[in-house]
Amino acid sequence: MTQITAPGAASLLDDEQRMLLDAARKWAERRCGFEQRQAALASTDGFSREHWREMAEMGWLGLGLPEACGGYGGALEAALVAEQLGGALSAEPWLANTGLAGPLLAALHAQGATAAAPLLSALAAGESMLALAAFERQGRHDAFDVATRALPGADGSLLIDGRKTLVLGGGAARTLLVLAREHGDARATDGLSLFAVPADAPGVHVRALPTYDGRQTADVALRGVRVPPAARLGAAGGAWSAVEAALDHATAMLCAECVGAMDRLIDMTREYVLARKQFGRTIASNQVIQHRLVDLWVAAQQARALTAAAVDALADTAPRRARAVSLAKAFVCAQGRAVGEDGVQLHGAIGMTDEYAVGHYYKRLAAAANLFGDEPWHLARLDALERSQG
Repeated sequence: MTQITAPGAASLLDDEQRMLLDAARKWAERRCGFEQRQAALASTDGFSREHWREMAEMGWLGLGLPEACGGYGGALEAALVAEQLGGALSAEPWLANTGLAGPLLAALHAQGATAAAPLLSALAAGESMLALAAFERQGRHDAFDVATRALPGADGSLLIDGRKTLVLGGGAARTLLVLAREHGDARATDGLSLFAVPADAPGVHVRALPTYDGRQTADVALRGVRVPPAARLGAAGGAWSAVEAALDHATAMLCAECVGAMDRLIDMTREYVLARKQFGRTIASNQVIQHRLVDLWVAAQQARALTAAAVDALADTAPRRARAVSLAKAFVCAQGRAVGEDGVQLHGAIGMTDEYAVGHYYKRLAAAANLFGDEPWHLARLDALERSQG
């Protein structure tokens, strides 16, 4: 089984992967301190453009993308970087781009969508940001529940009408990858197409909305947006399988981010209880506190193992991939939130302040529990997979 960054796991990586891991760790320590993150969040963009350029220079925006488009490596390399970014609470929209939009375009490119190549090249070079506009309010976590329509126009173009929510990275994106229905019922997976739509196209209205954990999302309204047939990425009505695979990829990367955040939160908590004194001795000398720390460590290691299995399964068949990803996400949803809560509680009142990092780690883990499907959604998906194979 793949190990992402467990103690001693570096021996399972090749030289290039170890170099990548070491570079990501050092960059996160040097460039993503808590004060630097707070400054980035307070900026106009809500993240650091300078950090984004550095990520492009180091090749991290092209991880897992086709070599012809400036990419290299695969899911394991992407997960190594994702874990370090999660441990640093990076504010940059890496997950929205390299974790989600990039793999989606790469899959469509492999299927013959030539229009995907320039978008991938621009992403890998850090010249343009992308965002997948798939989710809608009525569908909640079901990205295939799409009411947005793409209907033929009088001049051979298509007109897109609809509304999208939770568009990760949407506020900074230059190009939106819009999932729209060309035919079929509202919840049918058949009939969905993906369109590359400039974020400044007439009829596109983007409202940036930062989430409580510091990520950048957006609501997007599309009102009679006219696009040429060439804007369609892939076959008409056949986008869902690629979208589902990309969402699984992003979910696995999100789990890797959570593993990094859990590890850092546990380290901070251990350091605090070893230093904090009550009645003349450190609170870490209390056996109950020791047991809680062990429980936190065990939860993080279980999350790491399930995440590693999910990363491995991304190249497997669709059912096996979906099962491994949902197992990991369902566990990380529950245990990530629990680790965050315990970390805050063990810090006491200081853990609730915005000036101290531990509360921000809890917010990130709590928000991640609802991104790309919460625990009940993934458990229901697992049940449906079992029934379909049983």
